[in-house]
Amino acid sequence: MTYSRTVRTPQGHRTGHRLLAALVALLAGLGILGIAPAALAAPVPQGSPARALPAATPQDCQSAGKVWVYVTYSDGSVLANRCVSEHATGEAALKAAGVAVNKDSKGLICALNEHPSPCPTSFNGQYWNYYSSTDGKKFSYYQTAANASKPKPGSIEAWCYNKKTEKSCTPPTLSLTADVPEASAAGTPAAGNSAAASPAPASSSSARTGTVWGIVAVVAIIVIGAVAFVVVRRRRH
Repeated sequence: MTYSRTVRTPQGHRTGHRLLAALVALLAGLGILGIAPAALAAPVPQGSPARALPAATPQDCQSAGKVWVYVTYSDGSVLANRCVSEHATGEAALKAAGVAVNKDSKGLICALNEHPSPCPTSFNGQYWNYYSSTDGKKFSYYQTAANASKPKPGSIEAWCYNKKTEKSCTPPTLSLTADVPEASAAGTPAAGNSAAASPAPASSSSARTGTVWGIVAVVAIIVIGAVAFVVVRRRRH
């Protein structure tokens, strides 16, 4: 007579296997959702930096029927060098280019972007010379104040501040076809530039990483504890 023996897997073992499979599935699911150590370790920016666009040229600005604003100080720094669409007056064009306009008690422009600072209280021979141009080489001196001038679409509004040794100044030659930055004044960023959003500090990213992985660890401990409890209990029975 031949006897056959059926090997049965203890109920506790089967339950343990199921719970372990559930744990593996949980961790795999977290990986599918993108919650992985490498991804979590990377800083998560609060905002995306502003996309850098190619610098427009004066010629492009003129062709679009807009006005180019070009402002240079006596030390050679550039306070503004950009295209604007708001140019009802010369003063409006300055402000559209992000240039702060300061006036004296007589209503005359004494400083642009706080150059000079403070505004001179009396005339010392230096002032903001105001010009118009179409080719960036020949500049015509304005005979009217900036709050009364009417810049023509396609023109260049140019300003320069003469040195103490000069009676007046003429703006440097401006290339119409070369890509140019908006400003190069040291310590004086051109207002109106698109500011890039700052990424989130690394500490905040680390905090988020720790929080997520803390939750994963707690879930794993609970599942493993449940497996151990069931297995031990089944073996005792």
